[in-house]
Amino acid sequence: MRIERLKSSGLTGLGDVDWTFPVGPVLLLCEGGCQQRMLSKLLLELFYDQKIARTLKAENNQGLFEVWMAGENTRFHISRDFFQKGNQIAQSSTLVTEEGSGQNVSLPETLTLGDYLFQFDLRAFRQGVVVDWPDKNERDHLNQLVKNLRQGGDERLSLIKVRASLAGAQKKVSEQKESMALVKVEYDALRREWEAAHRHQDEERLLLIELKNLQENEAILSERIASAIIIQERIVLLTQNPDYRELRQLQGELTQLEERIRAVESKLATLTSESAVDWTMIENLREECLEWASLQEQVEGSAVEAQMRVVEITELKSSLQASRYDGLSKDEDQRLRRAEEERARAQEELNKLMNTKDELESTQQIYSEEIARLQDFADMAAVTEADEVKLAQREKHLKQWQSSIIGSSLDRTLQKHFSGTCIGGKLTSRLGQYYEGYHASNYEEFTSRLKEFRDQQKLVERVQIQLERLQQQTTREERLRRIVHSRTELLIQAFLAAKVADFPAWLNGWEVYQRKRHQLALKIDELQFLMEQSSLEEEKLQACAEQLREKLGNWDTPATDRDEVLAAVFKVASQLRAKDEAEREFAAYSQRFNDLLGDRNMERLAKDLEPLADLERETLVSDDERLTELTAWQKELLETSKQRAGVEQSLLNSQKFQSLTALEKKIETVKRQWIAYEDLNRAIDDAQALLEISWQEWQAKFGKALNIEMKWILAKISSSIDQESIQRDLTEAQRDYFAYRMAVAQLTLGSNTEAPLFFSVGNIDEGEGFWVDVIAYFRKLSLSRQMIFITTDPKLGEKLSGVGWCVLNSI
Repeated sequence: MRIERLKSSGLTGLGDVDWTFPVGPVLLLCEGGCQQRMLSKLLLELFYDQKIARTLKAENNQGLFEVWMAGENTRFHISRDFFQKGNQIAQSSTLVTEEGSGQNVSLPETLTLGDYLFQFDLRAFRQGVVVDWPDKNERDHLNQLVKNLRQGGDERLSLIKVRASLAGAQKKVSEQKESMALVKVEYDALRREWEAAHRHQDEERLLLIELKNLQENEAILSERIASAIIIQERIVLLTQNPDYRELRQLQGELTQLEERIRAVESKLATLTSESAVDWTMIENLREECLEWASLQEQVEGSAVEAQMRVVEITELKSSLQASRYDGLSKDEDQRLRRAEEERARAQEELNKLMNTKDELESTQQIYSEEIARLQDFADMAAVTEADEVKLAQREKHLKQWQSSIIGSSLDRTLQKHFSGTCIGGKLTSRLGQYYEGYHASNYEEFTSRLKEFRDQQKLVERVQIQLERLQQQTTREERLRRIVHSRTELLIQAFLAAKVADFPAWLNGWEVYQRKRHQLALKIDELQFLMEQSSLEEEKLQACAEQLREKLGNWDTPATDRDEVLAAVFKVASQLRAKDEAEREFAAYSQRFNDLLGDRNMERLAKDLEPLADLERETLVSDDERLTELTAWQKELLETSKQRAGVEQSLLNSQKFQSLTALEKKIETVKRQWIAYEDLNRAIDDAQALLEISWQEWQAKFGKALNIEMKWILAKISSSIDQESIQRDLTEAQRDYFAYRMAVAQLTLGSNTEAPLFFSVGNIDEGEGFWVDVIAYFRKLSLSRQMIFITTDPKLGEKLSGVGWCVLNSI
């Protein structure tokens, strides 16, 4: 990336300049070292945001620094504005590509212009792009710089000095070990004190919380005890005044009566003021008015009550007509109840028959099995009791023959003389044949089989009897089913008509219907009685009104005004009656109230006994329970007071510690000392290790290459001098430094030749051949890389202007 133009305006140190750099080597003449250094700093600040404190000031509160650069296919314009913002200089940069429409290029915050344009970092820029010749041009100083370059590639970094500094720092740190041990001991002591103070603070906080809880509990208990004592006193007072509730009710009634009397008097005053009736006339006709008002009230009351009965009768009739039970017979409930009972009984019998059918099937199966077993003894059916007796006799005779001496002798004789034939044998053979006919081998088997036959025969007879009984029961099933079906149909129709689910619901509705019918009859009777009573009262009212008219005639009231006066009198009469009734009630209640109250003060009683409902609830608790509860509260209050006093004493006797804030500040101060010591020790160790690793890595990577590159450069600038015979003087030191410095610059950038080289030097001694070689080297270097030689020596510009160098002045 080649720099084509540099321009600045309004910047102190650099001034107003506008330099255009052609292709080839350029010699830039500055007015002084200040302008040289400012140019280098501005380049660093522009490309890598290196802030320069108190070295850059803007003239007229505004300044500008611009750079035009060109690559193979791109061109850029970079500008940085400087303007005054308060007491500081603010800056803003823009990067514009001049290809196409010239759009601004936005870079990420972490990417600088140098990283974007040159593709290397600040360190490479300082070592490979900006090369400043040392201000101190002495042999020893140059040799030291050469040594630094050989060791680490950085002339400002002396490995020996750094190692010595680190060793010195390590020694100082070691010397502080004992004092740091004391600091550590102090830290541990402060930490223990802080922990003790923190525990004490927690304990004190817990004690304060406990004290607060005890105080609150003490206040609650005191309030409970005081409230219990007050309640007890109120209960005693209520016991002494059992008639207080009646007194309160009487007082309320008296208040209401007073309000009624005031309202009636107000209405009377209004009526007498609005009519032409004289109040004297009203007072003279007072009894007649009261009688008329009483009769009028009775007539109106009877009329209202009769109207209410009419409404109730109408509603009951409507309800009965709308009822789904309307039109049913009076004994409909009995009919349905009988149907329900008959259905239930029939269903119960059917349920039993279901079990009977199962039993019948089981019995039939048993009967078949027992008949089959009886068939096994069919041959025994022909044996009669006579046969059984006869066979028993034969067995008896055989046993007697076999057991007799004569029979035995005779059988032996017959066997001897008649070839084995004997009487006992024939009898035995004849019986055996008989037994074989009955599937038996002897008499015992025969009798056993005969017994089994007869037992089985009896069992079959019993099963047959049971089977016949069950068959008779099952013949009633069809009749029972018809009963259940018919009764169910009857009930379902009744339920559907009444819109109920079952008989109890129907019965409830029926009872409601019957009650309404009964109420209707009662209401009709009451209405008839009210009508008769109202008729009598109206007759009395008319007679009373006629008497009033006659008395008004005696008062010389014109006949034309009598009806109006009578109407006014009638209005006043009802109010007079209401007033008299209220006054009578008030007098009665007042007398009762005063008799009950006696010499007591009602206001004082109300103050002590109200609210009465709460106090009456308290009377439900027995005196023993209340006394037990009060004693328990007093005991608990005493224990709480003792605990509170103990906690307060513990707080007074607790050990005093420094405040946690003061201890924490001391701990933080000591901790910072200790941590700073440990961090410094680790930092020194890390720095030493990092230094050695970095030096070894740099030596492994660049050590050999640096020597080769240095020798190549040295050969370029020492072609006219025999290197073996040169003494170690200033020129040799300059050559070595230049060779190593340029070798470092070359190795840093590697194959990157697009970045320019700014080589800055002050005045040059004309007699030094070294600079002639350097200028020749730069002339050759400019063939592959942009070369800008910056100097303050105007004579050098005169010499180089004619030998291929472009000379630019700062003016």
